[in-house]
Amino acid sequence: MDTKEQQRVSILNRSDVEDIKSKLLRSNIGNAKLGGLEDDLHMNHFQYQWSLSIFFAGYILFQLPSNVIMRRWRPSFWLSFLMLSWGIVATAMAACENFAGLMVCRLLLGCFEAGFFPGVVYMLSLWYTRQEYGRRVALFFSFGSLAGAFGGILAYGISQIPTHILATWQWLFIIEGSPSILIAVFSAWYLPDSPEKAKFLTSDEQQLEIERLTEDAGASQDHSFSWPQVVSVFQDWKLYIYIFIYLTGSIMLHGVTLFLPSIVAGMGEWSNAQAQLLTTPPYILAFIATITIGRSSDHFFERGFHMVACDVVAIAGFLLLILIPQEQVAVHYFAACLVVIAVYANVPAKVAWFTNNFGGLTRRAIASAAIVSIGLVGGIFGGQIYYDGPEYRNGNTIACACAAAQLAAILILRFKLARENKRRTQLSEHEKELELLKYGGLQLIGDRHPDFRYVL
Repeated sequence: MDTKEQQRVSILNRSDVEDIKSKLLRSNIGNAKLGGLEDDLHMNHFQYQWSLSIFFAGYILFQLPSNVIMRRWRPSFWLSFLMLSWGIVATAMAACENFAGLMVCRLLLGCFEAGFFPGVVYMLSLWYTRQEYGRRVALFFSFGSLAGAFGGILAYGISQIPTHILATWQWLFIIEGSPSILIAVFSAWYLPDSPEKAKFLTSDEQQLEIERLTEDAGASQDHSFSWPQVVSVFQDWKLYIYIFIYLTGSIMLHGVTLFLPSIVAGMGEWSNAQAQLLTTPPYILAFIATITIGRSSDHFFERGFHMVACDVVAIAGFLLLILIPQEQVAVHYFAACLVVIAVYANVPAKVAWFTNNFGGLTRRAIASAAIVSIGLVGGIFGGQIYYDGPEYRNGNTIACACAAAQLAAILILRFKLARENKRRTQLSEHEKELELLKYGGLQLIGDRHPDFRYVL
């Protein structure tokens, strides 16, 4: 690995630390429930479900504005500000005394976490070519599943702390929330904004990195910002198919993530602390699978069929959970592992796919935020579908249907993109000029340029 690659990986590792904290704080409410949160705040199951879903209201509303701010400002400062804010809110959740207080904190947590994931997705695209991007997103996102594994172990350890001073769920919020505040201050100084401004690169290395990325972007290369570019994203048909794909995936991912401790607890006769510990192996397997799928999708420079493979595994896992009797605990636990593996491993190829296929920095930043923010409406539904415990048969049926719908949408989109690539190959020079005029010239055309080829 050369020096420049080591520096790029170092940038990724800095984001990974922040992502672990983000995912821990987002999903630790599932472990907090087993630590007595629901009883201490006198909440019923309906209120608990809404405390899960309200997070996504803030998350959805603030993602697009956040990416616009980051596109216009310094990514390092903005991401660090977001992390500092969610760290303060997450730690303060330990002081909640009722359902209303928890709802306010979860809403604010969603607002501050909103810009982080699409922001990092955009930021990584400033450093890696399209064929390098999948494995980097996989490495970044895999730390989300590692956070799930670590969260289960941490929750088990915290459950052993005496509760005469604070309840287990309060210790959980304080111990998992407070490090984010310290890491945020460090990140503001440590994260570079772009290759052009990276102090660890010489001027020659900066130029080499810029040329490498420019060559990869080809005809779609554009660093300008204008509001017509923003509008052009919402006039692009493929945006809405990507949103549907992300929406169905979010329902599965967040439903399984938020309810996995409860799902596992309902499988057998074990304590809440043991159930928290048993959530660790599925996340470790998901961590390995996520990295493997990311590397494979880059190696073959293919995204769609990798996602299809993940959906097939998810459908198999959900069907086992639906059809196999609850008494067969080993089969159910195996199926839960399959489901967690599939819903996590699916994400890197999905994120790399839409990031690869929107050209120009502004179109890419806005498309990333729009797809993730609107697609995460599925997170609200995901917090509601597992309402029929302890077997959760209806919840698993809904999630299985989402996997099937996502699979169909992937195949349709892949077919349309392949057909468009073929059409562009057959265009004459005159027809290419007409295409440029149709989309408003070089500044607005982006990935719709006739010389641009979509990744399948």
